[in-house]
Order: sequence, then C-alpha cells, then structure tokens
Amino acid sequence: MYDESAVTSSFPKAIGRYQIIDRVAIGGMAELFKATLQGDHGFAKLVAIKKILPHLATDQKFVEMFLDEARITAQLDHRHIVQVFELGTDADTPYIAMQYVDGLDVLALLRECARAQVRLPPDLAALIARDVLDALDYAHGALDVHGRPLGIVHRDISPGNVLLSWRGDVKLTDFGIARAAERRHKTEAGTLKGKYGYMSPEQVSGGEVDARSDLFSVGILLAEMVMARRLFTSTNDLDILLMVRDARLDRLHKYASEFPVELRVLTERALERRPVDRWASAAEFRDALDEWLRRTTRTTSRDLAGLLGTVINAPTAELEGIISEEPDDSNALSGPMTRMTMARAEADAARARAAYIAGDALPHDPYASGAPNSVGSVEEDLGPEPAPVAGPREEGDIREMPVMRLVYRLAKTRGTGMLSLEGRAGVLKEVYLLEGQPQFVNSNVETERLGNFLIQQGTLTPAALQRALGVMHHFGGRLADTLVGLDILDPLEAYRMLAKQVAAKLMEAFSWQKGRYSWAANHPNPWKARSLHLDAHRVIGTGAAQLGEAVIDEWHLIHGNSFIVAEPTMEGELAQFGLGEALPRVYSLLDGRTRLQELSARVRSREARLNLLRLTFLLVQTDLARLS
Repeated sequence: MYDESAVTSSFPKAIGRYQIIDRVAIGGMAELFKATLQGDHGFAKLVAIKKILPHLATDQKFVEMFLDEARITAQLDHRHIVQVFELGTDADTPYIAMQYVDGLDVLALLRECARAQVRLPPDLAALIARDVLDALDYAHGALDVHGRPLGIVHRDISPGNVLLSWRGDVKLTDFGIARAAERRHKTEAGTLKGKYGYMSPEQVSGGEVDARSDLFSVGILLAEMVMARRLFTSTNDLDILLMVRDARLDRLHKYASEFPVELRVLTERALERRPVDRWASAAEFRDALDEWLRRTTRTTSRDLAGLLGTVINAPTAELEGIISEEPDDSNALSGPMTRMTMARAEADAARARAAYIAGDALPHDPYASGAPNSVGSVEEDLGPEPAPVAGPREEGDIREMPVMRLVYRLAKTRGTGMLSLEGRAGVLKEVYLLEGQPQFVNSNVETERLGNFLIQQGTLTPAALQRALGVMHHFGGRLADTLVGLDILDPLEAYRMLAKQVAAKLMEAFSWQKGRYSWAANHPNPWKARSLHLDAHRVIGTGAAQLGEAVIDEWHLIHGNSFIVAEPTMEGELAQFGLGEALPRVYSLLDGRTRLQELSARVRSREARLNLLRLTFLLVQTDLARLS
C-alpha cells in the first residue's frame, strides 16, 4: 500500500514538458495535475496531467495495459470526450496529457447540491446522461486508422468520470484505465473501492462484457442524479456486488415519486439484469432521452451552466440538507452518516486485522457442528431446519430423473422452491431456486464448505483459515466478509469464489447415478445466506464439461448402440450453456443415422472423445437431442 501522505505533501514543478500549477486530485491509481504547456511567442495551453501513482508504476504489467488502452483512447475525437494529447514518461512513471475541463465532476455537483439544498432537476440529469450516451455511441463504434473496429468499452462510467465545465459542457473521461485495473490479476487493496456500485452484473460475475455494460452504468448514473442517493451501496462491498449482480432496484422503487414516470421507465430498461433486455445501443438510449427532453422541456447546456453557477455560489444551508430526509440512511451520496458508518466498520476491521496477525482468539473447535466460529458459518450452510410446507411434493429416483435433467427442467419452467437431493452414504443437498435460478446450495459434506473449498483452491492455508475464524465475529459471522475485511481476498474475488463454491456443490450431484430427489414448489428459502443468483444453464454447461470418465464411460456403455437424433433448437439456445462453439459443433454431428459408439470412434484422442461424449450427454439430458 502506498503512503498517500508522502504523495500529498508536495508535488513536482514539472512533468515532462509541462509546468505544474496545482494538484487537482489523487485517486486509487493516479494523481491529477493542472499544468501548462509553454511555447514560443507567448504560447501557453492549459492541460490536465494524469500520472500513475508510484506504487503502481513499478508494476510493469499494469503499466503496459494502461498505456495500451490509453493509446486506443488517444484516437478518440468527440466533443463529449476528454481529448488525450500525449502519452509520456517522467522519471520512469507514465503520464497522460489531456484536455483540461474547468469545472467539476457530477459527484462534486451532487455534493454541492446537497450542501446548498438544491436538487438536480430531472431534465438536467437526463441532459447529462444524454451527452454521456452520445460519447459512448461514438466510442463504441470507433474505428482505427485502417477502418477496423477498436472495440472500446468504457467499463467505468461513474459520477467522478463525468466532467462538467462552467459553460455547461459534458465530458466523459478515463477510458481504458478501468480495463487496465480489471485485467490486473490482483490490485492493491482499495484500488477499486467505491467503484463496485457502478459495475454491471456481467462485470461482477466475470462474464463477457460489451457495450451494453456501459448502458447499465449510465442507468445507475442517471438514477443517482435524480434521486440524489446511491442506487447500490452498503458498508459491505460484497453486499454491493450482489445488489449489482441481481440488479436489485429497491431504492429506485422506494424513491419512484422523485422520478418523472417516463424517465424512470427509460432508466429501468437500462438497468435490466440481462444485457439482452437493455437498450440495444447507446444511440438507442440517447435517442429515447432526446425524445423525452423534446416533449417535456427545452433544456440546454446553458441551463446546466446556470445551475452550476447557482449551486457553487450558494451559501451552505443551515438545515442538514437533502440527505436529512433519511437520517438513518448510510447510502446517501454524502454526509456525516456515511462517514461515521464507514469509520465504525473500518475501526472494527482494524481490530480484527490486529487480532488476525497476532493469532488471538483462535476457536477451540472450529469444525464442531454448529459452533459459532465453525467453518459452517452463514455462507457455509448453517441455518435453521427447513420448515415443512403443506402441499404436494414431487418425489422420484435419480436413476430415472438425473440431477442435470431435473435442474434443466426447473430452469426451463422457471420453478421456485426447494430441491432436495439424497445420495449415497447419507449425502444430503438442498438447492433453493428462484424462477429457475439456483440461489443457494446447502450440503452436509464437510469438504464442500467454504473454508475447506478455499484451501482446496489454494486461496487459503489451513493456518490462515484458523486465524480468520477467530476474528469472524467482527464481520457478522461470515467467512467471506472476514476474508475481505482482512484484505486476504478482494470483494470481486470473494464473490466469484463464493459463486464457484456454491455451483460446485450442485455440479457434484450431476454425477450421481443413484439416489432420491424431492421438489417442493414455492417452498421458502430457509437459509440465512446471500443469494448468488447463479445462471442455471451455465452451471449445467460447466458441470457437463467436468463430468468424470466413469460416469461418461458407463453412459456410453449403456447407450452405445443408440442413434443420436438432434432436436430442433431456438436461436441462442445452445449458446446459453456458455460452452462457445464446441456445443454447436457436436450438435451438428447428430444426424440421426450415426450410433453413439460410431460417433465416439471418429475421435482418436481419449480426451477429445471424452469431451465429445460429455457434450452429447448434455444435449440428451436437456432434450436438445434424443436417443433412438
């Protein structure tokens, strides 16, 4: 971790050929300076210099990614994008010289509005979002000098990256730096702090990110400007990530009265969890806002400039401000409550870190069933016994209804309830599904608990786990929160490991060849755990690709003489399993005239043959192919 006081105590007189006037800000990855470029005959140009912080300048991989992305950004030339003039190096530290925007960013504007008790009018919020979308429309479709798409996705649309000049100009900045940070395998603690609430669900889950990810972030920006409150926030970064992952719009609905109805509908479409349900492009979203602005107001950049001048010159209101409407709300955009809440959480975390380092308060029997500090904490399957629910239950034999087929059927029918699985040797698993998507998996298998899972993954050592369990009470009894609070895992890594662990518990049951199942529709979720909203189709795809040789060999032995007939599929139906082009290739081989053993004999490599059979098994279990 870098020493910020050393950075803030003084600043250089010059960076490269630029004379420094003042330091404007310090962020998690760079510091920003106001500077001038001097030339002959009295020439002087005001610029902004962004210089990577010293502790990151030594990370060559990060520097290379940052500069690669900045070189792409330098090719952008648009009136709503901060222009990059030069990439340079000063004392072995990279910097970017760019257009200086004399004004403030949206975050500062919202704080000034709260201070002066002036609410940002919805039409001006829509105007700002409209200009950001205009910038994104250009960037998303930008071509290089050879006419090839640059494939730019901003990835970091947030109030701090939208600049407003005193003249009412809107400028989007920081293209590329978010991608460099995201692609960095592990960032310094705190580097991305504050950014989690502006990610898209696919960024959180590590899925494929395209231009529609930026539209989700613009939706967040627009909602926050109108509400003057955070949309996704908590003192716990993991909770923020899960709110984003599930696109939970509770606060937007709570303060719906502050939104003009039509503008709220436009915003909510941008905030759909699935990219396919959002606006198809930045241009489409921009044009919708344009239409709304034309029908409701004649707002222009001149009106925005007028508001900026009014707010910045307004005296501080004697009352507590706009956020005082929610005195207990730590999720407001600014104010003492947020700082106090965060300070308490940080102080508690600091005490826990000290105890962790010292090895104090180790649990006496961490593996005891039900012990407060056991590996079976909230994420690891402790919870009340499920209450019986009146009504019919579907029960059956796993030999007749394999677990993979059962999970696919429930996903397709969008089933909500509890799926109970009973395997050999007393193994019990309970899967709670909401509209077909697994939310949580409870297992009585000791090795499947989170602590043991992290040890198996090489993320934790047994000794580190023991020490973490000793301070887990500081973090609400949640192991994942504890590991984040101790800076052992960053929040994104913790979320993804949690999702991986829960999915693994379900995928393990795909190999069961004996056992019983029962399905209780509309059974409530009894587990006090974060719902991870796993994608059932991708869990099935990943689970099929990991099936063991013994399972596949036995299936091949039983059905080797059967013909494999492909069933008609809908567009995108094969892609939803997340297996790329491999599954469509196998599907194309199922002509109905080839036996399973003949199909497998076409592949000489043992591993390739095994993969072909795994994917064929998947197609059969999901009724996209049948045995004849």
